[in-house]
Amino acid sequence: MKACLVITTCASREEADQLATQIVENRLAACVQISEINSYYIWEGEVVQEAEFRLAIKTRRERYEKLEAWIREQHSYDVPEIILVPVETGSVDYLDWIEAVTE
Repeated sequence: MKACLVITTCASREEADQLATQIVENRLAACVQISEINSYYIWEGEVVQEAEFRLAIKTRRERYEKLEAWIREQHSYDVPEIILVPVETGSVDYLDWIEAVTE
């Protein structure tokens, strides 16, 4: 089993909560953690600074394509951040739990 962390961001806590709940309910991930962050980025030629909510989504690598498609369909951003970070190693019990919950 290859676990991964998928990261996305949302503009509101409400959207982050809705996405996290639905991702877990649909077993696209075992766990989603939400953190409030400050983002600085260039959009349409301008530097933008705004509060966002980061979702750290813990899932299996083989679920990524389905998860990415689902996020694109549900997300309010035109170009949502969707980044896969591979998990090289970790607690065997925790990684087994991710696999079991996302089957």
